[in-house]
Amino acid sequence: MDELREGFHWRAALREHRTQRGLSQSEVARRSGLSLSAVKAYERGDRQPSRAALDAILAAVGLPLDDGNPIRAGAGFAIDWRGVLDRRYIADLDDIKLQADETPWPVFITNQGSYVVHWNRAFELVWDVDVERDFPDPLGRSLLSGAAIARFTRCIVNYEETMSFFLGLFKGDPRKEQDLEQPAPWNYDAVQRLFEGDPGELRRLLDVWEKAEPIPHKIRHQYHVVWRHRGVGPVLRFIGQLAVCDIWNELNWQEWVPADGETWARMASLPAPGRRP
Repeated sequence: MDELREGFHWRAALREHRTQRGLSQSEVARRSGLSLSAVKAYERGDRQPSRAALDAILAAVGLPLDDGNPIRAGAGFAIDWRGVLDRRYIADLDDIKLQADETPWPVFITNQGSYVVHWNRAFELVWDVDVERDFPDPLGRSLLSGAAIARFTRCIVNYEETMSFFLGLFKGDPRKEQDLEQPAPWNYDAVQRLFEGDPGELRRLLDVWEKAEPIPHKIRHQYHVVWRHRGVGPVLRFIGQLAVCDIWNELNWQEWVPADGETWARMASLPAPGRRP
């Protein structure tokens, strides 16, 4: 790749791409939200941009990922793998939804803000929820804000273990150091709703938050969930799998695979959401 080529100068490459597109430094500053003095200093070599600032400039210039990656690497940052992987070999959202719908155990698809964007029937049965009826606003479907909803959290028998995993991933987000008091833009609404949730559940979550260690993000993670249906029903044991399924749209496939025969049998007799057994 160009970033490994001897003599590659990323600042000159950035300036060349900008001028080829007929963009002034002032226009790049306006589009990126950066100051004009910062944009000038980055191009001259007087200052080193942060990864966020460099990505903002590349977006302002309108560089495709393939052209932006040599500049990222030349500046000392990791490349964006979306510009390396062949999109033809990645499932699109329609494929992902179909696969989820055909899976017999709980599956839910989450985006970069941990919002649930798709789910299957088994998910609704285990969680005892009709998502579209109970959460008509898509912004209310975040796993983060759901952490302060007692009807769900009281079902988690291994609460500290499970919540430590998800909060650890939240803390380990490589795009921004996560802080509940100053959340990232993609988590802002979810965090606001979290603090508007059940006070008792919020206190429980904050206790775990203080102890949870950041977990580096990987392509695939595994965790365990011990779930008591409706908080009083049969105990269900799952092996949770979290895997990146669409790197371009930052979608994760999450599935709860039954960990034993008893869980398989009990799932078969779960009532429809809202109905008594």
